[in-house]
Amino acid sequence: MVKVRLIYEQIEAAKTYLLNGSLLGCRLSLILLDNAAELMMHRELEHHFAREDKWSPKWEPARTEWLQAGRGPKYTPEERNDAQREFEPKTRILCIRLGRISDEERRILNVCHKLRCEAFHSGKLRHPILEHVSRLLYVTVVELTLKLRIRSFMLPGQRPALEDANFLERFGLVNALALVGEDGLRQLADRLLADVDFDPSAFSAALSDDLVESIDRTLQGLEYVGETSDRSQVDRNLQYTQFWRDKGAVLAESGVREPDLESAYRRWQEEGCAIYTLHKIDRWRRQAEAIRRCKTPARALGHYWGVDRRLRPLEDDVAEAVFQYDERINSLIHSPLSRRTVQQ
Repeated sequence: MVKVRLIYEQIEAAKTYLLNGSLLGCRLSLILLDNAAELMMHRELEHHFAREDKWSPKWEPARTEWLQAGRGPKYTPEERNDAQREFEPKTRILCIRLGRISDEERRILNVCHKLRCEAFHSGKLRHPILEHVSRLLYVTVVELTLKLRIRSFMLPGQRPALEDANFLERFGLVNALALVGEDGLRQLADRLLADVDFDPSAFSAALSDDLVESIDRTLQGLEYVGETSDRSQVDRNLQYTQFWRDKGAVLAESGVREPDLESAYRRWQEEGCAIYTLHKIDRWRRQAEAIRRCKTPARALGHYWGVDRRLRPLEDDVAEAVFQYDERINSLIHSPLSRRTVQQ
């Protein structure tokens, strides 16, 4: 029963943290749910790989004929090796190759895994959306227990151990045999889903608002450090900074001066080398606003992550520039020369 309880009690713990409603509680819930999903996927693939290995011919020419007839694995050896070590290759095989999970479930699991890695490894907490994301992952993982069920486990005796007996009692199961049937598994899932509400509309709205706010904050930062609200000047500053890092500094160091430096910038710009422009950022903002109208949570989450991963380097870069700009102003304000000027 330990194999069974490992999954269900981990989801139970995630539910407790989730219903607590705190930011750190949602973080712990996200981490537990991501791990539960990975454990279920690992076990499902482990079972499938073992069955393939058992029934595949081990001798030639039978093995070659077996593969040529299309009766071999639906995945490559490289895909199998990757799936045994990493998260996303697992969802790829289970969804695309084996059809064991849906494309929407795959998308949710993959993005939530990235968010979990942020929360676990760097402590990044997306406060406005973390609870919404955790609730979506919770519902998804509970439904996975019906698809990626535990294939084998030891049934307890007539007098199960205390922990096993408590587990069965909590879920209202007469005995462990209920765990092998559809009705018993559905009963477990229903007990886990009780009291956990998920609102798709509120979810999409939260993602949209969070992303729009991030974009607006980045634009305000560009205006702040550039000391201008003129969009054409902001766009030039944004692109010229990228040109300088990419090519301009090297040209200047080699002796290139104006107007040749400006000509080099114009050529660089015409070649479309700029990763970030106001035109692109405006398009991302429209995409962020459109997330609110997504028909499914998986689509909303996928679009959110697609824009966020492109915006993130610029957002971090601008935040650092704002910090350095403020530090420079503070140093000027508190410098001895500045104080003497004020006194005079």
